[in-house]
Amino acid sequence: MIDPTYLPFDPEMLRAHFTPDANVEGNLRYYLRSAAEYEGFRLATPARTGLPLSKLKAPCQIEKDERFWTAACWLALFHGPHRTERLQGLLSQAFGRTPPLVDLTSWPECLEGDLQLYLEASLPSPTTYTAWLREALPKRHLVPYVFDAAAGSGAGALEGATHVDALLINVTNGFAVLVEAKVLSDISTQVQFDAKRNQLIRSIDVMLEQNLALGPPRSARIPERSLFVLLTPEMFRREPHTRLYGWMLREYQSNPTAMERDLPHRKGMNWGRLAQRLGWLTWEECAAVAPGVCGWLAPSR
Repeated sequence: MIDPTYLPFDPEMLRAHFTPDANVEGNLRYYLRSAAEYEGFRLATPARTGLPLSKLKAPCQIEKDERFWTAACWLALFHGPHRTERLQGLLSQAFGRTPPLVDLTSWPECLEGDLQLYLEASLPSPTTYTAWLREALPKRHLVPYVFDAAAGSGAGALEGATHVDALLINVTNGFAVLVEAKVLSDISTQVQFDAKRNQLIRSIDVMLEQNLALGPPRSARIPERSLFVLLTPEMFRREPHTRLYGWMLREYQSNPTAMERDLPHRKGMNWGRLAQRLGWLTWEECAAVAPGVCGWLAPSR
């Protein structure tokens, strides 16, 4: 039985890991309210085996909530012992023994310095994409009211900011890791004004854009020194055909020109080198490197 008995991170610790423009108090209320409901249910229902899903799903939402899994895992990795060694181990599993970067040649070099962690970090849509989309809209959508709304949207308003589940930034050298975390959910297949833009390629596109206007620490991130990590249960990496993100990530890694197809506004990219900067980690690997960081992870069956 999965049986976490406490909120697996200090709320004040959590507060420090939101960017300055985030709704910090609203985010904290979300975590605290969900944890309180879960704890109340556990105390009121000590024997839950055999209860129908209709009785379990809402109060036990925390057990499959990607926000909780991400916060618990990454806060434990970031603040726990042997941080550099553990992160180095995970990155090595996702990308190999050496970083797939031109000017950073070792994982210690990537990680040494002023390392910062942010949860649900907002990164704006690339300006090159939003400008391109305004011209390409007739080929990217088909619903009349969408075209009406697009006509009234200001410059750059056709795609909102992307919220990265976890963002690791080394302010000293610009190295960064963007994490898209999944438990049971799949990626979305479109954004409001672009019916062909999937969530995975959107995150990759955001990774390729510098964010100087945001101010530190996000402005310190160097796109050429940034990596993208998909973090999922092992069962979906083992059988990637069961999720759309499995199909898409494997295609982008094995056939890099597929990213050229899905990022038509980007020209002159080295797609093969970009494919090397896409990695897939699992919650199980995180738990193996740092036992206890994934408190809701069910034992393998």
